[in-house]
Amino acid sequence: MKMVNRKLFYPVLFFSLWLTVIATAQPKDRVSELKENIDNIVKSVNCDVSVQVASAIKYDLIYEYQSGKKMIPASISKVVTSAIALQYLGAGYEFKTVLYTDDVNISDGVINGNLYIKGFGDPEFSTGDLYALIKKFYSKNITEITGNIIYDDSYLDDENFGLANYYTGDTKLQYWPFVNSLSFNRNASRINPSVEIATTLQTEFTGKNIKLGGIIIPGNAPESGKEIARVSHSISEVLANMNKPSDNHSAITIFKVVGAVFNKPPGTLKKGTDAVIDLFSSIGISRSEYEFLEGSGLTRFNFATSNVYIQLLKHLFDSENVFDIFYKSLPTAGVDGTLKKRMKGTEAEQNVHAKTGSINSVSTLTGYAISRDNELLIFYIGMNGFKGGNWEPYRDTQDKICEYLCQFSRK
Repeated sequence: MKMVNRKLFYPVLFFSLWLTVIATAQPKDRVSELKENIDNIVKSVNCDVSVQVASAIKYDLIYEYQSGKKMIPASISKVVTSAIALQYLGAGYEFKTVLYTDDVNISDGVINGNLYIKGFGDPEFSTGDLYALIKKFYSKNITEITGNIIYDDSYLDDENFGLANYYTGDTKLQYWPFVNSLSFNRNASRINPSVEIATTLQTEFTGKNIKLGGIIIPGNAPESGKEIARVSHSISEVLANMNKPSDNHSAITIFKVVGAVFNKPPGTLKKGTDAVIDLFSSIGISRSEYEFLEGSGLTRFNFATSNVYIQLLKHLFDSENVFDIFYKSLPTAGVDGTLKKRMKGTEAEQNVHAKTGSINSVSTLTGYAISRDNELLIFYIGMNGFKGGNWEPYRDTQDKICEYLCQFSRK
């Protein structure tokens, strides 16, 4: 595996400019050879194709083919979700689930009021996390709750199945995850888990002889409520668990959480899209080149050109405070995630970090490849319009392009 050295990738400005001058003075035989190799691959593909490759440091265009073509991105939409999450939530953000009470003093061991469990859109919240929360509650030595156990899932909207059945000809309902702010084990049951979470609290408390005076009901935790306990997951963990396995539940949840932070709760798909537009506008991506209606890529009504991804991946590379989080969240060729079985035994193995995308008639791949010169290359490969879900020949073609990129040397 070639070593990724951030300092090598990101020299100071005058040194970068010096490298650019030197690079332009060098013969372009190697670049021409790479272009010829990729051209031969692209021309053999029997569907719509768009490809673009650029250097992360020099930001010179190394290859392009139909770079302005609008393509359905599928799950490489999660790169966009990652970008807005890192931009508007920040590198230190924690996705949390919290127990509150409206009793200002619990030192006497009695909650004179209600207990609230509020979700803030943590897609990782699991059975283990719930019991960790309960354990923290026990440490407060509370023996009685006079009021109700109230579950609060108001941080995100109640459009739980995203864009399912919204557009004719789009991905069907059965493929859309159930998304809400108080999720549980990725909502595998596809129903609202809030009552199950609250019921578990009730059952566990009763088993510990904690006296309960009320019932389970929905409601909103008071803004001035006293926090009793919380569990949380870091943004680095959440993004890795979204990108590596390409988890749609996580992606749509995060997209909405960004919307809630960007433009107050409840988080919605529309607010997430507004965050995308705001970020893209700030880095010079033309509004005519994309549409991201949700953050997973399940919809066939997202679209983008290769320019969108090249500019966005360059922006992420230049964002030193978050790049490592993003880079490590991507699947690694031949190692893990959706690239675990791809590019094995080639020079691209371990040297490509990229996001995959697959829905019927769509196969995409975008990310970074390390060349023989230890130069980080940004690439985008979009393939649309083939029949059905036979992705293998298109993935093989993408892998071959990646192999050429990792074999590339300017010397």
